[in-house]
Amino acid sequence: MSVTSNGHAIENTTSAVLAANANANANTSANANAEANAGVIERMRLAALDDLHLFDTPPEERFDRITRLAREIFNVPVAEINLISDFQQFTKSPQPAGVTVHANREDSFCEVTIQGPDLLVVPDATKDSRFSYRAPTTGARHIRFYAGRPLSLGDELRVGTLCLVDTEPREMDAVQQQLLNEMGLWVERELRDSAQPEGPDGSAAAAASGKTEPTIAGLVAEPDNDRLAFEVAGASLPLRKVGTDFFSSTTSDGNIEFMVADVMGKGVAAAATAASIRDAFEQQDDGDIAARMQEVNSRLSYVLRESGTFATLVLARLDESTGVLDYVDAGHGLTLIVRQDLGVERLETSGFPLGLIPTGTWTIRSTILQPGDILVSFTDGVLNLFDGTLASLDKIVDLVRASSGPQDVIKRVVDLNRRGASRDDLTIVAVACTTAAAAAKAAPVAAASVAVRKGRAAR
Repeated sequence: MSVTSNGHAIENTTSAVLAANANANANTSANANAEANAGVIERMRLAALDDLHLFDTPPEERFDRITRLAREIFNVPVAEINLISDFQQFTKSPQPAGVTVHANREDSFCEVTIQGPDLLVVPDATKDSRFSYRAPTTGARHIRFYAGRPLSLGDELRVGTLCLVDTEPREMDAVQQQLLNEMGLWVERELRDSAQPEGPDGSAAAAASGKTEPTIAGLVAEPDNDRLAFEVAGASLPLRKVGTDFFSSTTSDGNIEFMVADVMGKGVAAAATAASIRDAFEQQDDGDIAARMQEVNSRLSYVLRESGTFATLVLARLDESTGVLDYVDAGHGLTLIVRQDLGVERLETSGFPLGLIPTGTWTIRSTILQPGDILVSFTDGVLNLFDGTLASLDKIVDLVRASSGPQDVIKRVVDLNRRGASRDDLTIVAVACTTAAAAAKAAPVAAASVAVRKGRAAR
């Protein structure tokens, strides 16, 4: 009996050992497969990052406007777009002078963020075992709060993050998390544009398409010493056969209204979206400009979100009798008033891009144009005629000051584009304020581009 018992015991023990070995082998095989799969995904991720051609590149306004708006919206000291290579983290935006744009990947919070598809929120890094020991927490950056939104070019190809950082602990509610997620979609749109190669519809095709000549409109007042006069000129130069930037200008009931828009994306689909946006605003051609922005956003938000497309734009209304300019800026941020007294005013962004948030709201802001002032509003293709960053604004101001008026501004920009084509669609509108008497003394404008309007001078 005891022998039988011992035999069963030996048999059971042997079976258990064999089963354990089988499980161990299965686990080892599964781990090996998982590691192999992870290695393949990482190589694909790095290849996708390389295809962007953005790592170790200078700042670009198309990314800087996103981080700038994120800082304002979320009231944080730091908002960054970071790209993660095999060993390094590179900060694409912003790139302040004197601040390093590289960090070790192993110390990075963003390294953890790209391991999964979801938003990562860390209320207090000192209380999170994943981050409490890392250099950004213990060192000079003194990071406490972190929120990172992974940036994906595919299901597993997460190449970087849009992140928010604060040196004080804080919480992030569901609405804020949704906003950050929406802004991440904006960055991903820009990344996809970077990855699109130039083909037969590139800049050479644009030059051959006959669409590189500017569309110009002018407004000049009749001679009358106590009245204001305004002149408007604009141009839109597509990179490819079809463009995704556009401008419009109209006059009605003593007001001049103009819009400059830049649709994210390229090609026929994005151009069709641009046409839809333009048509929608033309159908809403009266009323409060902020309300019109909200109405068009509500009407088109589903289509825009389904196509992964947004538009940055500025919509402005100028009172010809006073020179008062009301405007809403949907993530555009590229409108300057070059003052006669040598000052420069940059108009502030007052809301998210069109189509980014279904229930977006925009604030009307106001300023004034006085005799001798010239306003220019443009897309980032104009920046690309220089160095592609906000440092180019000084050169644009110099160009405006050297010009004789709006049409000369446009001519100079078109000439620059011909000599060294922009890497993007390019649109610019220029508006000058003068007195009617000064306008009467100026060189005549071609009759086809002139309309007459009058108003009282600003006091």
